[in-house]
Amino acid sequence: MRFLSLFLLSFTLAFATTQTGFSFEESNTSEVPTSPTTLASKVSTDLNESLGTLEEETLVVEPEIQAKLLYQSYFKPPKKLFKGQIFTLTIKTLLAKKNFDDLKYEFSNTLGLSLISEEYSRRQEAPYFYDTFYFQVKSSRVKTPHVTTSLLFNDYSDILKDELNGIRIDTVNLNPEKDFSGILADTFKITEYKTTQYDNQSNIVVFSAEAKMGNLQDFSLNIAKKENIDSYEATLPYSKITYYAVVSKQLDELKFTYFNLKTRRFQNVIVPIIVHNDRVSTQTDLAPTQNMHVTPKLIAFSIVALLGLALYIYRRNKFFLLIFIIPLFFIAQLLVPKKQVCIQADSNIYLLPMLNGTVFEQVPYRFTTEALGESKDFTKIRMQNKQIGWVKDDNLCKN
Repeated sequence: MRFLSLFLLSFTLAFATTQTGFSFEESNTSEVPTSPTTLASKVSTDLNESLGTLEEETLVVEPEIQAKLLYQSYFKPPKKLFKGQIFTLTIKTLLAKKNFDDLKYEFSNTLGLSLISEEYSRRQEAPYFYDTFYFQVKSSRVKTPHVTTSLLFNDYSDILKDELNGIRIDTVNLNPEKDFSGILADTFKITEYKTTQYDNQSNIVVFSAEAKMGNLQDFSLNIAKKENIDSYEATLPYSKITYYAVVSKQLDELKFTYFNLKTRRFQNVIVPIIVHNDRVSTQTDLAPTQNMHVTPKLIAFSIVALLGLALYIYRRNKFFLLIFIIPLFFIAQLLVPKKQVCIQADSNIYLLPMLNGTVFEQVPYRFTTEALGESKDFTKIRMQNKQIGWVKDDNLCKN
């Protein structure tokens, strides 16, 4: 380039000198001719400007190349799933950028899956992040979601994003027996159970159950005349329910199955039906039955007391005096009126003494009745229509 510039400069100076000499010879005017030095300087300036313009026009601007700062993939996705199953999807993320606030995930184009919770668990092994989400299989055809991940800076999304395409996963439909409860879980166990009489033909079975990676909200039994999940709690992967079912009085056990995801087999669960005397149901024949039992007891205790008194008078033995006094204690207990409680208006009456239990009636007005029993935070009452139920202690009148 330098050689070319010098060559052009020399050629121009030679040409300019020739042209200048010709002007002096041919022109005979009074104008002062330009000196060769000045002319050379001017030509040099014009040449530099021309060369500068040429360089600007021929300059190639290379585009700025940015390295990708966000990479992601599915980490060990499942190869096979069962319809109804709860499972995890883990997104593995590699970040080459620091000082960000968080990662934001957006799911789209999901097929046959339901996201259980927006919350997820995170494990970090530098420079990777492993974020785990919980999904449930709802259909026979499954495709994981298309994931758009972006970095958050000061609570707004940065332009740094990456997209992860969904993948298809094979799904299997179970073919269970009629006693299948609808539960698929790694583990399932009954923690508490209780059975009470519901009416003359039925009992009500109540139990609490815990599971790991189980779909407890889908629990249902074909044998139940009436059923409901009274409460559900979940801290994934663990969950817990309280369930009740009204079943035939002829059953001496509640038997059902669940599918164990670890062994890939159906497992039996048996809940013994042992009827307790306390009746928490809504039957209407409780009061007459109680009255029928109270009168014979009074008669029996009175006879024993009179017999003890007669023997004491006849024998003058203190032992017979005890036979006379003890029945009097039970007679007094039977004759003492039940504890009276006041129920606030618009109070909910529960079938069972459980938080988030089933409400079968709401009393529209304030009334006073007798307390038939107590449980934690609940009082068992008889309503004015003779039905039996439970009311929260918070709904009792304060004065």
